[in-house]
Amino acid sequence: MKKTVILLLFLMGGLIVGSLLTYLGESVYFLRWLTLGDSIGFGYPQAVTLDLSVIRINLGIYLELNVAQMIGLIAAMAGYLLWGRKL
Repeated sequence: MKKTVILLLFLMGGLIVGSLLTYLGESVYFLRWLTLGDSIGFGYPQAVTLDLSVIRINLGIYLELNVAQMIGLIAAMAGYLLWGRKL
């Protein structure tokens, strides 16, 4: 359980670092390749709605990945393999 939580923290940190790299890469001309990516989703932009008069359920998921976020995820996994398993 502890190792799973540490892995999730490493992965979330990698995504945050990747998002920061994306934000910084948008404004620098020679780093724009970091922002290349694609998105996939179900029920996006309009969520699929199940209306049962008593309860309304909205279903949808959206995933957007780019090069910088993939670099962040790979670095996070490498960091977990080097340091995370020892904790």
